[in-house]
Amino acid sequence: MTVVRIEPLTRVEGTGRVELQLDPAGRLQAVRLDLVESYRLFEQLVVGRAWHEVPSLVCRICAICSGVHRLAAVAALEEALALEIPPAARLVRELLLLGGQIASHALHLYALILPDLAGTASILELLRQQDAPARQGLALKRLGNRLQEAAGGRVIHPVNIEVGGIVACPARAELQALAAEVAGWEERAAPLLAPFRRAAAYPPGAAVIGVPLAVTAAGDYGLSGHVLALPHGRTVAAAAYRELLGERALASSNAKRAEGAAGPFLTGALARLRLHHQRSGAAWAEVPAAAGIHGNNIAQASELVWALERSRAVLAALLALPADAPLRRPVVATAGRGTAAIEAPRGTLIHHYLLDERGRVAHADIVTPTAINQVVMEQQLWLDLQHAGDGAVLRARAERIVRAYDPCISCSVHLLRV
Repeated sequence: MTVVRIEPLTRVEGTGRVELQLDPAGRLQAVRLDLVESYRLFEQLVVGRAWHEVPSLVCRICAICSGVHRLAAVAALEEALALEIPPAARLVRELLLLGGQIASHALHLYALILPDLAGTASILELLRQQDAPARQGLALKRLGNRLQEAAGGRVIHPVNIEVGGIVACPARAELQALAAEVAGWEERAAPLLAPFRRAAAYPPGAAVIGVPLAVTAAGDYGLSGHVLALPHGRTVAAAAYRELLGERALASSNAKRAEGAAGPFLTGALARLRLHHQRSGAAWAEVPAAAGIHGNNIAQASELVWALERSRAVLAALLALPADAPLRRPVVATAGRGTAAIEAPRGTLIHHYLLDERGRVAHADIVTPTAINQVVMEQQLWLDLQHAGDGAVLRARAERIVRAYDPCISCSVHLLRV
C-alpha cells in the first residue's frame, strides 16, 4: 500500500492535509482529510463571561470571517435578551455582511482559484506579470474591505456592531462615495468574472455530493433569516438546528464534524444558489452540473454580482434615512436562550448562547461552514480522484477539489473541547 500525503494543503485558509492510500496497482483505496490548525477553544472561553464581552471574543475565531462571527453572535444574544433592533442598525449590519462576502469571494476566486486557471503557482506570479484580472480582483477585494470598514468601524474585528444595534451610522459623504464606487463595479463585474463562470475551465469530476443547506431569507435572496432550508421546500427553524446537525470529534482532526441523518450536508455559495434556483427558477442562480464541485467557484462569481447589486440598494436605503434615525435599543441583562444562523461566504454559520439570570454565558455552541462540509469534502475527494491519474496530477487534482469548497480551517477548529 502506498500512502500519498499532501501536506500542507496550499492556497486555502488555515492548515490541513489530505492522505490518499493507493494499492500496488495505483488504484485509490482510501481518502482522509484532516484539519490540523491549532485549536482555540472559543466555546469554553466565553462561558462565564458577560453578554457584552462575547462578540469581541468570538469574532477573533478568524480574521477573514470576523465580521460574520460578530454579526451571528450579536444576533443570537439579542434573541436571548428579547431585543428588536432599529432599521438603521439592520441596514448597517447588512452592509457589513455584504462587504465581507465581496472581500472573501474576491480573495478566493482571484488569489486562490485564478492561479489554477492560469497555470501558475500563485497570484504573486500573475501580479509580477502585470496580469489585469489578478490586479482587478484585488481591487474588488479592496472594495469589500472598504464596505466592511464603513459599516464595522474597521476592516477586521469590527467595533461598530453591538448588542442592541450599532454605535454609529457611516457618514453621508462616505456612503455617497461608496455608492458611486459600487455602481462602477456593477458595470464591469460580469466580464471580469466571466472566466470563473465557464464549466469548461475546470477539470471533469463526479456529481456533487451533499444535501444543500442554507439559511432561508425573507424575500428574493439574502444571507440571513430564522429558517434553515433544505431541498424540496423542507425547512427547519434555526433554533432547532441540532435536529439536523450533530457533532463528533475525530482523533486525526482538530475540528469536530457537523453531520446528521438527513445529510451529509453541503453548504456555501453552490448550496445557496441550488436552493434558490429550485425555489425561484432564477436564471442567474443556475450552476452547470458539468462543473462538479468547481461549480462553487461559479456560484461565488454569480453571488459577487448579486452582492454588488444588493450593496447599492442598501447604500441607497442608508442615504434615505433621517439624520436622527435611532441606532440602538437599551439592553437589560436577563436569562435567555438565543440562536442565530447567517450565511457566511463559505456557508451556514450558527451561533447559540444560553445566558443565566445575570446575563452571563452558561453555554455556547458554534457551528461553522467548514465543520459542516468536512464529510462531503472527503467523500468528493474519493469520487473525483478515482480516475485522476497518479503522481503530480493526483496531488494537483486533490488540492483543487479541496480549494473549490473555500474552506476556512481556522473557523472549523475553534470548537474542539479538551
